[in-house]
Amino acid sequence: MLTYRRISLALGVMSLALLLASACAQAAPITVNLRIEGSSKTLYEGPVKTEGETFETSSSKGPHPCDYAENGAAKGEFTNGGAVSGTPTTALRDAALASGLAFDAKWYGSGKEENENPGDFFVTQVGSDVELTEAPYDAWGYAVNDTTAPVGGCEIALAPGNEVLWAYNYFNLKHLLSLTGPASANEGSPVTVHVVDGQTGAPIAGATIGEDVAGSTTTLPGNPTTDAGGNATVTLAHTGTVELKATQPESVRSNAIAVCVHNGNEGACGTTPVLYACADSAGASLPYCGGPLVISPPPPVAEIAVAEGVKSGHVYSHRHAPRLLSGVVKIPAGGTLKQVRISLQRRNGKHCTVFSGTKEAFVRARCGATRFFSVGAAESFSYLLPSSLPPGHYVYDVEAINDSGNATKLVPGVSHVVFYVK
Repeated sequence: MLTYRRISLALGVMSLALLLASACAQAAPITVNLRIEGSSKTLYEGPVKTEGETFETSSSKGPHPCDYAENGAAKGEFTNGGAVSGTPTTALRDAALASGLAFDAKWYGSGKEENENPGDFFVTQVGSDVELTEAPYDAWGYAVNDTTAPVGGCEIALAPGNEVLWAYNYFNLKHLLSLTGPASANEGSPVTVHVVDGQTGAPIAGATIGEDVAGSTTTLPGNPTTDAGGNATVTLAHTGTVELKATQPESVRSNAIAVCVHNGNEGACGTTPVLYACADSAGASLPYCGGPLVISPPPPVAEIAVAEGVKSGHVYSHRHAPRLLSGVVKIPAGGTLKQVRISLQRRNGKHCTVFSGTKEAFVRARCGATRFFSVGAAESFSYLLPSSLPPGHYVYDVEAINDSGNATKLVPGVSHVVFYVK
């Protein structure tokens, strides 16, 4: 009986150890920033949640693992986020599937023995861009934090917040363009942006700055181009949030930067509204009489909310209708952000609906009604809609709430954005 009890106890301890080991091996999904640059446009740019996965593609001849524990041949060199973690390839696949992009990859390798290739997926297609097996041998390649990886896409364990870039024709291009610039600009006034090679930090001359519209880069007035110092002067002619990108024939196109464009001091983009009134020599208010200008302080607003992910006044095709709603909240010194809320209204003819964050679907509503739902309390947020938007007239609103319960104002073109899907 004692021997039986000892065996039972030993088995119980072994089972507990196995359970603990299994629990340790499971890594929680992480969020990284992913950009997918196709041959002619940006296919995806934004956050994506990913984890180590086993999956099958049309070319892989069966399911195979894609996580560092199974694929990592670099002996721990690239375990940023843990042995079982999301990888550059799982992030790419997850974003492609969520965005309705075709995805295919071939499998190479078959083991994890000491000196054997542990196996990896080789990405052959994203969207309509397929690898070329003959000259010029265009193929998909990737970088993590602007560094070209020396191993396959399943052999790096990503860490939360990593910047992951996948690009078509990657190995035939010289530079990974990186664009920086101001967060806001006055309508019609020039601002300076800067372009460097993200791998080396060296300035890039001859890069063209354009506006990113649904992934395609369109020409700006004056066709601004960087000089030898990597600088270009850009003048933005309409208010609202404008996304800029840099392109160059021999380079991977750059990241997008969002510039909030305001018209003077009207209160948008963090500017202080200017109010006109009359005052006597002592500064006392008088009825309007065309007197001197008095700059009145703005009302006590805790934060400034800026809607991103859609362009004010833009008409999208159904195919390119936005799915990722995003934005930022700018908090003044001493301010406290309690909550960020968004609302998405749709009107199609006489029928009106609003998006329900609880049901994750559009529900009937009175035309003009808003229904805000929380997207957390982070200064930068994003919300992925379950599917592309159907045709209609849309209003996207963003508001921030401080700890006193005060909400930001809805500013047309900034936190109150109207757009269309045809």
